[in-house]
Amino acid sequence: MNIILIQAVKQKPLITIAAAIGMFFLNPLIQSISTSLAFQIWFADIVQKPLNASLYVGFSVLFGMFVSLYLFSKNQCIDCKPNAKTGATGSALGFMFGVCPACFSFVGFLLPLSGSLFLTAYSPLFTLVSIGIIVFSIHKMAGFRRFSTTQINLDS
Repeated sequence: MNIILIQAVKQKPLITIAAAIGMFFLNPLIQSISTSLAFQIWFADIVQKPLNASLYVGFSVLFGMFVSLYLFSKNQCIDCKPNAKTGATGSALGFMFGVCPACFSFVGFLLPLSGSLFLTAYSPLFTLVSIGIIVFSIHKMAGFRRFSTTQINLDS
């Protein structure tokens, strides 16, 4: 398959993997600043909620692919104007509301308990919205188009 997104992942596999793993573990890493039990709480939450966990894994993988596509498109003249604003928005939403929004202290600080409970109850929906935003961003950056071998490489 000669799809631009696949080419980006093939050219930058370490960046894709590092960004995906980084996004996956970012929430418990931030939480570990305030509590030493952050990883245990986060892991227990993932094990207890397989839907949330699978959506969050998908979100993390798409985030890694989006980062590699963005870096790839900076070196290729695909549209000659890479735009990553919507992808950054989707990443922020997925990060804040993804697996355990009630555990994310910043959200708990800004919202009353009822707001945190609402976010917790509907976190799969928020993660789906975040996935949709990242998929839209990949589409907007021409990630689903066929890669032409005659594309201009700006590094040369």
